[in-house]
Amino acid sequence: MRRHRGFTLIELLVVVGIIALLLAMLMPSLARAREQAKQVQCLSNMRQIACAFVGYINNNRGKFPRPAVEPEPEDWIYWSGGRNPDEGVIVPYLGTRFQPEIYRCPSDDCTAHLWGYNYSYSVNEIICSWKGRGRDTLNISQIYSASDKILLIDESIDTVDDGCWAWQWLDGGGRNVISNRHDKNAERVSDPNAGRGNVAFVDGHAAFIARSASFDPHYYDALLPN
Repeated sequence: MRRHRGFTLIELLVVVGIIALLLAMLMPSLARAREQAKQVQCLSNMRQIACAFVGYINNNRGKFPRPAVEPEPEDWIYWSGGRNPDEGVIVPYLGTRFQPEIYRCPSDDCTAHLWGYNYSYSVNEIICSWKGRGRDTLNISQIYSASDKILLIDESIDTVDDGCWAWQWLDGGGRNVISNRHDKNAERVSDPNAGRGNVAFVDGHAAFIARSASFDPHYYDALLPN
């Protein structure tokens, strides 16, 4: 009878080593693929919210909601303590109840945000004006080139503290910047070249743009003509 020769220990170790090497080569690609899937889901969330804004302004004579800096009945999101998030003014355009997962980037665990803001997105203060500044929110008819004007950003975990994005207040200064969590190419949070992040525009579309573009008044100043 013919005897079958098995693998030697050295051969098995070589096979295990090759498998381990292949896995080590594949892991970065798998991690990038997972992050890309989360970036796409984040864009989907922002599209839904932007479309909810469109529904809201259509039913409110073209007026935008407030930015949720301090509690106001017209806030786009009811996030501060003691408020019922189901009563947020865009909730009816997203379903019958508040769905927190729509307001959170899947790559953001929301545990380290300032002031206990447990969501990822913030709205353009020039459009959704803070009442404390003595200005009314804009009307859709006042906005130049709605497809170019940023309405909503996925804000950096290092700066997000409420539902309001107000780059123009401090001219940056390391505050109110788009997250680069999906495109980790920089260390300094205030660096205008620090990768890309998700935004949604007034017309309802969303895109993955360079952070430097969000610092350009052409994109954030809704009252600025082309």
